[in-house]
Amino acid sequence: MSESTLIDLHKTLGAKMVQVDGSSVPETYTTLEEEYSAARRYVAFFDVSHLGKLRLTGKDALDLLNRISTNDLNGMRPGMGKQTFLTTEKGRVVDLCTVYAQQGSLLLQTSPGNSENVKKWIEKFIISEDVKVEDVTHNFPTFLVAGTSAADFLKQVAHSSHRTLLDIDKMPRHNFIRTFLGSKEILLAKTNMAVGDGYIVIVNPEDTETIWNTLTEEARKLGGSPAGLETFEVLRIENGTPFYPHELNEDVNPLEVSIMDAISDRKGCYIGQEVIARLQNYDKVRKRLVGLVADSKMPHGSKVFDLRSSSGAETEIGVVTGSVKSPGIGREIGLAYISMHQVAPGSRYRVRVGAKEFEAEMSTLPFLV
Repeated sequence: MSESTLIDLHKTLGAKMVQVDGSSVPETYTTLEEEYSAARRYVAFFDVSHLGKLRLTGKDALDLLNRISTNDLNGMRPGMGKQTFLTTEKGRVVDLCTVYAQQGSLLLQTSPGNSENVKKWIEKFIISEDVKVEDVTHNFPTFLVAGTSAADFLKQVAHSSHRTLLDIDKMPRHNFIRTFLGSKEILLAKTNMAVGDGYIVIVNPEDTETIWNTLTEEARKLGGSPAGLETFEVLRIENGTPFYPHELNEDVNPLEVSIMDAISDRKGCYIGQEVIARLQNYDKVRKRLVGLVADSKMPHGSKVFDLRSSSGAETEIGVVTGSVKSPGIGREIGLAYISMHQVAPGSRYRVRVGAKEFEAEMSTLPFLV
């Protein structure tokens, strides 16, 4: 199925489309409030085909990825998934990726718009190894099923001889199974991208229309709905999920992102390992990704100051990566990197947007909604 056909499907449901990293994706179908309510009340599903996807093949693929990334990937078997950071020699973030071990290949999920950058980074380290990296971002449409009842919804609409489907809510995070929606095979992976645990659905292009229509019909019977990028962004920030380039970039160390299960402290050497280990062992992490709650918008790049300092004695302690109005919280919420010595739940800061200043309060992640 071509992207234009998928766009037509979205438009028949009333979607307003927007361009993201060269892909056309739904921004909204109805309203943010309605779509958000569906996710929080039951289930919503999203077209996240713009998430980057790389396929790694060759007998040395897993070994190479293990040697250049932060997590211990040794022993991964088909059906297993793990998150891992790719970092520079200085221990700075290239991206946070999810590795899916398949039979004879690895599927690497990247942040939106970062697949080509990650591909080039991996290829830098291929010397004599038997590894081929292919960008398959546009080859496999990808949906996210998220919401408080995501597992229950999928148990009703999917079927498989794989008994794991009966317990997908207990499936280890990032692991996956192959199952069916109707007669169409899908890859179903557990994720914590939004609203706690949800599920990534990767489909074959020729099955896209059938699967999207199945999700739509079944969700609407049960009180769910399709949702757009605007709602996804609210849920992503509520969940504290970092994306390139806002929260993930070469100004950031993985320890500052605080996704510790993506960093192994036992595996030995990898690119950037010495820097990361030194920061961890000597307690030298400079900043931390936290949540902020305020009554005004906090655009990307807004400066954060110590509330106790006056405008004449500036003490800059952080920077905002972005904010949204949360229907669940009823206020503006955002993500920000704040100096470690200023990180404490309930702390209050001063945020500057242009000539305007206002207070914001720190929240732990994910936000309590």
